[in-house]
Amino acid sequence: MYPPRSQQALPSKIKCQHGVAIITALLIVTIAATVSITISTQLQLDVRRTSNLIALDQADLYLLEAEEWSQRILLDDKQNSTIDALDENWAIEIPPLPVDGGSIQGKLTDLQACINVNTLLNGNALNPVVEERLTRLFNNLGITNNLTQAITDWIDSGLNDTTTTPNGAEDSHYLNLEKPYRTANTPLQSVSELRLIKGFEDKKTYNAIADHVCAFVPNNSNLPINVNTASIEVLRSLSANMTKSLLDGIIDRQQTDPFDDLNDFTSFSTVKTIITNTAQLSVSSDYFLLKTQAKIGQANKVMYSIIYRDASGETKIISRTQRIL
Repeated sequence: MYPPRSQQALPSKIKCQHGVAIITALLIVTIAATVSITISTQLQLDVRRTSNLIALDQADLYLLEAEEWSQRILLDDKQNSTIDALDENWAIEIPPLPVDGGSIQGKLTDLQACINVNTLLNGNALNPVVEERLTRLFNNLGITNNLTQAITDWIDSGLNDTTTTPNGAEDSHYLNLEKPYRTANTPLQSVSELRLIKGFEDKKTYNAIADHVCAFVPNNSNLPINVNTASIEVLRSLSANMTKSLLDGIIDRQQTDPFDDLNDFTSFSTVKTIITNTAQLSVSSDYFLLKTQAKIGQANKVMYSIIYRDASGETKIISRTQRIL
């Protein structure tokens, strides 16, 4: 005698239910594992992100402390010396110093050792001394076009659309580029802004002059060049009659016996006959650039600070830029 048909199907139905339960359990385990891994990964990212933010904040504090330290160095220098030269304490590069969690290093450089392109104009009037020096610098470096005209058009104030001929450029030039933009009609905030100006699109041209020019807004458009710190190319730009022997002599004096004043400079060798105009020259400086780098954990931060120092030695930060490496 056979059991009812419903009782015969029961074992297969139980097996089917067991199979569904196992698959459901595996799905639950898989979802739980996925959620667990996601939470763990997110937690690790949050921990790393928080750690990096803390390291960046710590780096900021060290960079700001380096600024204060540099300002004290410049104040002491002003109180103890009437000149600024490359053999003084402020000009010594600080090697990497250990700090909590990493290291910090920095260097002060003289911003009056270069030609400030913003001083090309005094108001809206051309500064002939700076124009002559810039033109000579370009020629000495093999740049034949008169790029001072394009710089003049870029930094002249107001909505002046009068192009300086033959090498100047105003909106009519820049708005016709593949990626158009307008002239700034304000002083340059950084030397790298030159890359936007007609004639400097070629990276080779920009790199040739980048180490010898600077760009910031000084209190005085007749900002002098410090002959105790100027590079050899900047010194060459002071006169068309500069000789190699004279340049070598000046560079040697910068390292061993800096000039005490302009009379000392002009009386050296043949300077008086070669540099007849000492306007906008000096043996001291008011503007300095501090480059500081802090490495804390995985954070690597660089800050550029322009420091102004007045006649009494008091200092202030006039601009500050940062970037994360």
